[in-house]
Amino acid sequence: MKKQVLSMCLGLTMIISATAGCGKASDALQTEVQSQSETPAGAESADSVEISFYTTDTGKDQMFQDIISDFESKNPGIKVEYIPGGDDQLQQWMALYASNEGPTVSLMDPINIWENQERMLELTNESFISNIEEGALSTMTFNDKIYAVPQTAAGVGLLYNKAVCDAAVGGNFDPTTIKTRSDLEDLFKKIQATGVDATCFTGVNWSLGSHFLCQVYGAAIGSTKERVDYVNGIISGSKKEIDNDVFNGYMDTFDMMIKYNHNAADPLVGDVNIDAAALGAGECGTWFMGDWAWAFLAPVASEGQEFGILPIPHSDDANDKLNQSIATLYAKGYCIDKSQNTEEQQAAGLKFVDYITSDSYAQEQMATVCGQALPFKNSSVKLESPLGLSTANYITKGLTYDFYGTPNLYPSDIWYECGAFMCEYLAGQTDRATLASKIDEYWTKQEAR
Repeated sequence: MKKQVLSMCLGLTMIISATAGCGKASDALQTEVQSQSETPAGAESADSVEISFYTTDTGKDQMFQDIISDFESKNPGIKVEYIPGGDDQLQQWMALYASNEGPTVSLMDPINIWENQERMLELTNESFISNIEEGALSTMTFNDKIYAVPQTAAGVGLLYNKAVCDAAVGGNFDPTTIKTRSDLEDLFKKIQATGVDATCFTGVNWSLGSHFLCQVYGAAIGSTKERVDYVNGIISGSKKEIDNDVFNGYMDTFDMMIKYNHNAADPLVGDVNIDAAALGAGECGTWFMGDWAWAFLAPVASEGQEFGILPIPHSDDANDKLNQSIATLYAKGYCIDKSQNTEEQQAAGLKFVDYITSDSYAQEQMATVCGQALPFKNSSVKLESPLGLSTANYITKGLTYDFYGTPNLYPSDIWYECGAFMCEYLAGQTDRATLASKIDEYWTKQEAR
């Protein structure tokens, strides 16, 4: 169970990770496909059309098959062939294209869609786009054109045990009262006063190097273009992390949290099962993690326990909406092929994507099986996971932001390399100036984004 769930968590961090390896794979895909006939595959009668659906979201075959069956019953003129991805998901996708059998609809990582955008149908002006939360679209948008729509949303922040927080404030804890770093520290002090550790870091590179550090290049910097410009400035040497207010703001919050860390005696123990048990047992009041951690919490939570997510404030500005918003990850998106599918198949693919993102049955299936919030405005699905429900509430209130902004912003190994620097810092083995210098040096070895 631990290995399976850890793999899922790593998969979320790897939204940013396919840049290096998949670049070569994408080149190979182009070379192979160019050697094939450009004639679209599949001939349909005037009364029916056959399309295919390829998914890299493994372990959910029954869910997708049930969704397809319901879609076909509501769209009798369309038949959908289901193609589940195996262990070599990208290679299998490439092989389909090399055989001139590119799937009509694919559920892929944003980096794969970005690298192959020239063969994808632009979705910018499709009617169902208006049903997608605006903040969920930037990872799927390249050069101001939308090429995919997200499947689910994963929230990242401070998971909290409400009973612990209630005891700390002497009443009903209201998460909306946390608007600044000082508000958060005030809560921490109150939790500590009850004899409970205020917070917890899991000292692993994927959590610290991806989910915490990468906030530094997120919405607090500005638009996607401003984020890219900032990163390019570090790469060129014209900018330094240590001079950036956003970097220092998040690191001030990080320093504050370190003071109250449940794992202070062994900060790099790095065991999500132990930390989940600590939060569930009320040994700590909060835990920096994502809503996928319900898979760890559920087995140890008692009936009636309540949990939620708090944002990570990067400043003491109570008017900064970002301090009250949570970062969200959109790990996979639905895209439609235009290079090897006929116009009739593309039209049917549009109907399928419209259905899967707006139909109540499809939404119910995804919410139940995936256990995460859905970034769809018309969704009224009730999630069983209280953490997924918390993310959904933030989405409803418009208090989320796309964590990564664009799939090609982060190098594939940033979580590994810079995560090691963050772990050193957490353990008190380096100071902020040295940390910033190491991160700068890492970026200078990268190509401009």
